[in-house]
Amino acid sequence: MNENGKKNIVFLMSRFLDGGIDTVLVEYLRYLAKDEHYNITLAIATYMGNLEVFRNRIPKNVNVIYFNRMKLLTSVPQKRVAKQAGRFTKLYGEMMNPILRRKTQHNIHKLAKTTDLFIDFDCCAYSFLKSVHTKKIAFFHFSFAQSMAQNPKRMKRIRKQLENYNCVVTISKAMKEEGCRLFPELRDKLFVIYNAKDQNVIRRNAEEKVADERINKPYFLAIERLEESQKDITTLLKAYAILRKEKGVDEKLYIIGKGKSEEQLQQTAVDLGINNDVEFLGFKSNPYPWIKNCKLLLHSAKFEGLPTVLVEGLLLGKLMVSTDCPTGPKEILNSGKAGMLVPVGDERAFADTAYRLLTDSALQQQILQGVEARAFDFTFPAIDQKISELL
Repeated sequence: MNENGKKNIVFLMSRFLDGGIDTVLVEYLRYLAKDEHYNITLAIATYMGNLEVFRNRIPKNVNVIYFNRMKLLTSVPQKRVAKQAGRFTKLYGEMMNPILRRKTQHNIHKLAKTTDLFIDFDCCAYSFLKSVHTKKIAFFHFSFAQSMAQNPKRMKRIRKQLENYNCVVTISKAMKEEGCRLFPELRDKLFVIYNAKDQNVIRRNAEEKVADERINKPYFLAIERLEESQKDITTLLKAYAILRKEKGVDEKLYIIGKGKSEEQLQQTAVDLGINNDVEFLGFKSNPYPWIKNCKLLLHSAKFEGLPTVLVEGLLLGKLMVSTDCPTGPKEILNSGKAGMLVPVGDERAFADTAYRLLTDSALQQQILQGVEARAFDFTFPAIDQKISELL
C-alpha cells in the first residue's frame, strides 16, 4: 500500500484500442477511480497514438504509463492495426519484437516493487508475470472451448500460465462452466463477474444529437468488429436479404464497426443484391444514439465472451435478436426472456425470428418486460460486492 493506506492496483493491457475489452476496461477504471481505498494505474505495453480513441474517457486520477512509447518501437504495431504494414514493415516489426518484450518485462518487474495487485485485463501478460510474486488476477473475455478449438497451441500455453494467477475472472457463468470442464485444475481459481455499465452515462450519451440524417430513417442495427474469424456478419446479411426479398421489410441495415473482413462483407452484400440497403457506418465513438433509435438490435457471432452490445441494448431497453453462440448471449438475454435467440449460422431462423419480433406486438411487450427485469444485473450496483470480494 502507498503512504496514504491505499491499495496500489495496476491494470495491464497489451495495447489500448477501440474494442469491446477496451470499453469494458474504461468502465472499470471509472468505477474504481471513485473509490478512496484504491490507487489505480493503467499500464499499457505499446503506445498506439491516435488509435487510442477512448483515451480521453480515462479518469484524470488514473495514472497511465506506457512500457514502449518510442516511435522506433511502436510505429510497426500502429501500422499493423491501421492495415498499413507492408512486407518489409512486418519484417522490421519481427526484429523489434524481442526489444518490445524485454522492455515490457523490465517495466513489469519495476512496477511489482510498489504494486499490491496486478490485473492482467486482456490476458496477454502471462509470460511476463510468471516470475512476479505480487498478487495477480487474469480476466478472460472469450469462450474457453472456442479459443481452444481456434488456437490450441496458444491456449495450451495460457492454460499452463493461468495456474500462476491467484484468480481467473470469467465474464459469464457459461465461461466458468467451460473452464471447470476443460481445466479442472483451475476450478478453485475461477470467479464470475459480469461486465457492467453505468446506465446513467449510457442514457445520457444516447441523447446526444447526431448530424447524420440516416439516423432518422427506420433501420436495424448491428455493432460488431468486422472480423469473420469470430463474428458472423455473413449470416446476418443473408438473413437481412430474406427479410427484404421474401418478407417485404423496408428498414435499412446499418452496421457499426470496422475490421479486416469489411471488404469481403461489402462484396457479400453486393452478391446478395442488398448493397443499396446495407450501410457500413464505420467506427462510432458514441454508438448509443444509434442504438436508441434502431427498430431491432441484431447480433451474429460464432463465439463470444459476453458481448457488450447486448448489455448496452438491455440498458437502453431494446428489442434484440442474437445468435445463441458460446458464450454470453443466452445469459445476457436470460435464455430468451429478454431477447430472441437463434442457432449460429442459420439465416432462415434469424430472418423468421427477427420478422416475428418486428411484427408481433404481444411478443414485443413480453420481451421488453424481460429486458427491464434483466438490465440491473449488468450495472455496477449489482456487481459491487463481487468486485469487493475480488480485490
